[in-house]
Amino acid sequence: MTSFPSLPLPSGCPADLSLWRIDIALDAPFDDSTFPSLSDSERSRARSFHRREDALRFATVRAALREILADVTGLSAADVAIVEGRNRRPALGQASPSAHEPAVDFNVSHSGAHGLIALASGRRVGVDIEQCAIHFDWRTVADIALSPSERAHIEQLERAAQNAAFYEMWVTKEAVLKAHGVGLTEGMQHVSTLGAPREGIAIGDASLQTATLAAPPGYAAALAWSA
Repeated sequence: MTSFPSLPLPSGCPADLSLWRIDIALDAPFDDSTFPSLSDSERSRARSFHRREDALRFATVRAALREILADVTGLSAADVAIVEGRNRRPALGQASPSAHEPAVDFNVSHSGAHGLIALASGRRVGVDIEQCAIHFDWRTVADIALSPSERAHIEQLERAAQNAAFYEMWVTKEAVLKAHGVGLTEGMQHVSTLGAPREGIAIGDASLQTATLAAPPGYAAALAWSA
């Protein structure tokens, strides 16, 4: 079985959380013999991507996820059952879509040449990594991505620091919403990463804590988990 060393987590993270970074070879071949642990439906999904890089990102991270879950379950990577729960969120085995605190929860994210896989026991977890576009204008998505206070906070920063602040907020929000199990279009602007303390973002009756993750140069990443 391929080994994926667990990454160190920021201080304050629960002991039951684990995190892996998957480095993606975007020039690797992709054919029917590649990634042997993938299911037929996963191969079909990979082939449905228009861009080869997107297919490799999905297939590489999903194959790594299968290896990690195989170590948890004692099954072979190919025999691990990955199902869709609420809002098509992947889950292990026959987990109930309405389960608030699954026995084993996981979440994945990939962007550019890197992916992250987060695993938790007895709590929900969400993770996000984004490649930061140097010339991206954060104002083009501010209305759907930022709360009014977040927008005001970024506008007070020096121009050179604005994009970095935006991406940190973006990945934190994505991680929070993914941990909660709702779609990213269902309220990103209603979740604020500001406040004291930042940890303890509430969505409905759920309280989630967050941490900024060390990421490769040119990337931003964050982790969220249910308290």
